Amino acid sequence: MDKLKQRLTRLPIKKALLHLILIGTIAAALVVLVYLLIWHVVMMPIATALAKRWFIGGMSLYFGGAIIGSFTMLYAVMNVTARLFYRVKLGPPLDQLQYGVTHIQTQDLDFTLQPTSDDELGQLVAAFEEMRQALRKALETAWQLADDQKQVNAAFAHDLRTPLTVLQGNLELLTFNEEGQPPDQHLLDEMQRQLDRMNNFIKTMSHVTSIQNIRLNHHAITEAQVEQQLRSEVEKLPTAKTIDWQVDSTRSTDNKLSVSPDAILEVFDNQINNALRFAKAKVGIHLAFNDQQITLQVCNDGQPLTATEQRKVKLPYFSNDKAAHHLGVGMYICNQLCAAHRGYFKIQNRKHAAGVCSTAVFGYFDGSAKS
Repeated sequence: MDKLKQRLTRLPIKKALLHLILIGTIAAALVVLVYLLIWHVVMMPIATALAKRWFIGGMSLYFGGAIIGSFTMLYAVMNVTARLFYRVKLGPPLDQLQYGVTHIQTQDLDFTLQPTSDDELGQLVAAFEEMRQALRKALETAWQLADDQKQVNAAFAHDLRTPLTVLQGNLELLTFNEEGQPPDQHLLDEMQRQLDRMNNFIKTMSHVTSIQNIRLNHHAITEAQVEQQLRSEVEKLPTAKTIDWQVDSTRSTDNKLSVSPDAILEVFDNQINNALRFAKAKVGIHLAFNDQQITLQVCNDGQPLTATEQRKVKLPYFSNDKAAHHLGVGMYICNQLCAAHRGYFKIQNRKHAAGVCSTAVFGYFDGSAKS
């Protein structure tokens, strides 16, 4: 029986059903035949004796019992066959599907479905499991975006309190000016600075929101063009600090790269500006190309990050000083752009020297470079 179940489990539903119908038919024929033989042996003497007195009654008893008994045996065998088919082929996958539907109805996606066979229903269970995984991933992404947006909103709401408080205080001071007395230029300059600060906060917040929903535009570009655009960005920066370049390529083809230059420049702009801001004297840039991705690493020789800073540096609200310089916003944008570019972003302390390195990886969009 176990071997039969294992064989039926491996068969498609249609073939398994045909096999069981054949087996059930043969089994039913044998059972009916055995029953008729036993019935003949037992009932023939009784029916003969009865027929001598009442012919119709004796014949009715003999043939009626044989027919009714045969149909009863046939029903019993087919019932067992149908139950076996349901238990082996239909029951397990239907139970799993019902289990999954019940969990989804309660908004619970923390379960797993395991197909018990390779037939049509097994494939349906596997497809249901893939749908569950995709749905869970989509919901986790939506929850993460909503949580990130809440964090960004909270961070900028906190930052706006300071300039608003300063503006309110300066306005109150201006109201104490005597009539005809010109306003204090220092107060006006301070108010303008705080207004500029608020405008910058608003622009940054709008940029973060747009980054969360970004769809990158990519096109073919050469390695030399990527390098030239990055070097051009560095040349525009006014700095007295030393900037060292290292460019490597291990690609097996000279075809163009399918990338988004705008995204790469946006990430690099954050990397180089933060590196120059925290560097003591030197910044190192390492640009590497291979057959799968571009790796862009920018290192500085400044103070290493503390354990808390390493843990929180890519959170959108993170700030490591009292001047409200939101390092986390820039790193958060880098993280989002690299993820959209089929790569990743990380920031960590240098292993063998003081300083911090940020690494951005950009995967190629078409899997292989286009000529």
